[in-house]
Amino acid sequence: MSVPSHRPFDALPASPFARLRALLDTLEPGKAAVSLALGEPQHAPPAFVINALREADADYGRYPPIGGTDEWRAAVAGWLGRRFALADGFLTGPTDILPLTGTREGLFLAAQLAPPKNDGLMAMPNPFYQVYASAAVAAGATPLYLDAPKEAGFLPDLAALDVATLKRLRALYLCSPANPQGAIADKPYLRRALELAQTYDVLLLVDECYSEIYDTGRTAAPPSMLEVMAEVGAEDAPVMVFHSLSKRSNLAGLRSGFVAGGTSVMAAYHKLRMVAGPQSPFAAQAAAALAWADDAHVSENRALYAAKLDMAEKILAGHFDFYRPAGGFFLWLNVGNGEVAARRLWQEEGIKVLPGAYLTNPTADGTNIGAPYIRLALVAPLEQTEDALMRLRDCLLRQAADALD
Repeated sequence: MSVPSHRPFDALPASPFARLRALLDTLEPGKAAVSLALGEPQHAPPAFVINALREADADYGRYPPIGGTDEWRAAVAGWLGRRFALADGFLTGPTDILPLTGTREGLFLAAQLAPPKNDGLMAMPNPFYQVYASAAVAAGATPLYLDAPKEAGFLPDLAALDVATLKRLRALYLCSPANPQGAIADKPYLRRALELAQTYDVLLLVDECYSEIYDTGRTAAPPSMLEVMAEVGAEDAPVMVFHSLSKRSNLAGLRSGFVAGGTSVMAAYHKLRMVAGPQSPFAAQAAAALAWADDAHVSENRALYAAKLDMAEKILAGHFDFYRPAGGFFLWLNVGNGEVAARRLWQEEGIKVLPGAYLTNPTADGTNIGAPYIRLALVAPLEQTEDALMRLRDCLLRQAADALD
């Protein structure tokens, strides 16, 4: 049997970290290596969650329910009610909230529920999380990259979508707070997205995984699309909202999140997951329930990130178009050419950063709005981050001076 010479996924950009390895692996680091490239939280996870996992080893012998345990469902519903002041009776259907083994698999599988349309599109922010594009291709759609430049507040301009495009749109991915720029979509923006989804029969997939990491004292807590749905009485809207414990509770390895949304689409998602989705283990659900029920450790986690933002501002203010991101834990710095900067930082200082071009799809004319940028993850301990940022600043200022000679 012959093997096709072309596969749909061949057209997708390579993983940003595979591209980073190709850029740096043949080069020697100038000093002991420090990575600011990967958004993997390094703050300690809550001890009571880890203890619960140790005590639940007997539960690995049973198949868990795809819809979640009663304990897990109650904890998530309780958190949603506290965090977003959702009205009683909202998200109370049997499949309105479902567990995920990490939101990446949930975001990918959800695209299969998008309404079929000839020559269909699935839109996403640009820069984008690569799973959005791969999900679109797997669902037989064409990815549509919506630029989110500084001039647009680092969010896609929904008003720029014309009617012809909206009619072809099968799904729209949004991310708030945005990765990597940290922009937060306010309620008017979310209402506009909801209106488009309802008017043009578009599945709206809202990634809110960074919602609990925001600049405390300077920024209000990010709103949720679920709040907007509740406020306008859109309980059955074509909307799915994704949350995770990876960033909120420093539990990336637990692979635990959830999706909640409109009654009909969530019922369909439950049916799909019954035959195609992995269950979250009993032990993971028990531990996750404890994490969702506790808000104190989340406040402490935010305070650690706020301290690093304070430090970063002192070091980088006035350089590389630095700004304090409203949400998330990334810095998005304009260094002129992200690849050149990444190579120099590695060769001179042993500092690994991610070129912005690796997170952004170029336009038809080859323009890449992420090319001038680098992304830094403020996930390491404060002292290590402070040292790395000072060295990074000095190295990039030397690079700028060299360019003027």
